[in-house]
Amino acid sequence: MGDRLRKAWFVGVRGLESPSVVYAPTASKARSQVIADLSDAWQLRWRDALRQIEHVRRAPSHDVMLPAPHPLAPQLDPGILHCVVHAYGGTGLKAGYRDHFYTCADDWRMQAALFHGLFRVYRRDPGRPGQPDQIMYELTALGRNVARGEAETYPRW
Repeated sequence: MGDRLRKAWFVGVRGLESPSVVYAPTASKARSQVIADLSDAWQLRWRDALRQIEHVRRAPSHDVMLPAPHPLAPQLDPGILHCVVHAYGGTGLKAGYRDHFYTCADDWRMQAALFHGLFRVYRRDPGRPGQPDQIMYELTALGRNVARGEAETYPRW
């Protein structure tokens, strides 16, 4: 499986100065997404929201190339993969906005992720009396690559 393309579309809406960038596989789906947003935000019926759309055009300069899933991902325990994706900021449009995970020192998933080279220890904080230490883990380049491969091509809001 190769890289994946997240197509961008400019959608012009009557009353808005500049067109919105919408990510969708087709112009119809981009239009439909904006209609749903307008119906919701402006409390318009579907037909009235449709009339507000002036144009839908491809915006290749805003396309996003997503990597194929990393070969290590299927071999990881789902709990470990969840930690990697969570540390990266999820799989949606905001994926990649962060790079850390904060948890207790005795978290077995993070110990395994350290073993696989997905994280490094960034900071260790002493726990409360009788509690384990807290550790902030930071994704390594390998961890970011694994997480990037898990991003959804067209995430839902």
